[in-house]
Amino acid sequence: MSHRSDAVVVTYEPEIGTLLSLISALAPQVDKIVVVDNGSANLSSWRHQLPSEAVHLVEQGSNNGIATALNAGFAAVRQRGSAEFVALFDQDSAPSDGMVSRLECYHDELIGRGPVAQIGPYFFEKNRGHYLPFIEFAAGFPRRKHSPETGSWTTADYLITSGALVPLSAIDRVGLLDESLFIDYVDIEWGLRAKAAGLQSYGVFDVRMQHAIGEKALKLATVRLAMHKPIRRYYYYRNALLLCRRNYIPVSWKLHEVLRLSVKFWIFALFSRHRVDDVRMMLKGIADGIRGRAGKLRERSNAR
Repeated sequence: MSHRSDAVVVTYEPEIGTLLSLISALAPQVDKIVVVDNGSANLSSWRHQLPSEAVHLVEQGSNNGIATALNAGFAAVRQRGSAEFVALFDQDSAPSDGMVSRLECYHDELIGRGPVAQIGPYFFEKNRGHYLPFIEFAAGFPRRKHSPETGSWTTADYLITSGALVPLSAIDRVGLLDESLFIDYVDIEWGLRAKAAGLQSYGVFDVRMQHAIGEKALKLATVRLAMHKPIRRYYYYRNALLLCRRNYIPVSWKLHEVLRLSVKFWIFALFSRHRVDDVRMMLKGIADGIRGRAGKLRERSNAR
């Protein structure tokens, strides 16, 4: 067990067995697990199953978004006052044995290169059936870094939140996650903000984790695209445009993202299982992004 790290797990209507498996996998790896619940209707059916000696539960009462939940987790960890790092997890992640301590070791090795923003594992995305690359822009173009024949780590511009080990000193320097985004691009924004502040993110190829993104993937020829509920399309397009308005976001990222989302718009409009609702939400997201509107979309559905 590491006494240097606490874990923060964000929940929203979790599948109970999967959540308990995650807690069981984390309990031997960290000092304390902070579970931040975003207003789950099924909370009463699983809260009593959490091991009280290992878990501290923070109830948000409503779905306030992933950034707000993670920031509440950081606050709970700081209140305990003993952790150096926070390991972040979604409710359906499956970390490998010893993952946290291995990421800590990489931090101790890489801190000699300069300030570290975060370190994350190479993870297998179950819905698409492949490992996701680490991303770093070079000469205006994104480099998608997969496991090389030599070397165990690589630099990255940002990491997927789940599985990331974040030094609390990095939060002190960069600031908390941006709650105005609610969900989607929260991890990208913080990673790019950290890079602009002079901190480096790292991906580690020989530390692995499994995770599922969204629903069943949409398969087009040899490409598999992550699928989400239509409301997520709103946040995806709106938040991308909101980031395009910020001066610390690289121009190359802005141009690439606008092009990528333009192509995806037509893919979702033509091939999505929810194409009518997807188009409606994408257009609303584009309109609100242009207007500069942020925060939670006040609709009947809730985002996850």
